[in-house]
Amino acid sequence: MLGSFFKSIPYIAVRKAIDAAAVRQKVYSHNLANVNTPHYKRSEVNFEDAFKQALERTPDRLVGFSTDNQHIPINPPADPLDVKPAIWRENDMFSRSDDNNVDIDVEMAELAKNELKFNALVEALNRKITSLKLAIRGR
Repeated sequence: MLGSFFKSIPYIAVRKAIDAAAVRQKVYSHNLANVNTPHYKRSEVNFEDAFKQALERTPDRLVGFSTDNQHIPINPPADPLDVKPAIWRENDMFSRSDDNNVDIDVEMAELAKNELKFNALVEALNRKITSLKLAIRGR
């Protein structure tokens, strides 16, 4: 069952998600390093929402939305390859008396969750590479 799940994930999605997980690792580590820095605001990474929107807006999903193929699209489709993880500061969260909003427990939990996601994505990529090698060898 798990093998069929890994085969269904497009290579580009895996590669982009691994890149986003690497950026997340740096951001969470930076947040942890600044847990005692006055006025520091934690950062967060957004990737999945933008990537999903780019995949949903690919040309094959837009067929039928215009009355003529010669019409210029109002919102041209974004290329999923161009989507990059976006880092943003979280200013609206609870902050301590030193105006720092980093919660070490939250950061450690996010770090652990990101590590699990990263490991699963690397496993998916390894399975894809293994299946390609087998196909090339003719097995």
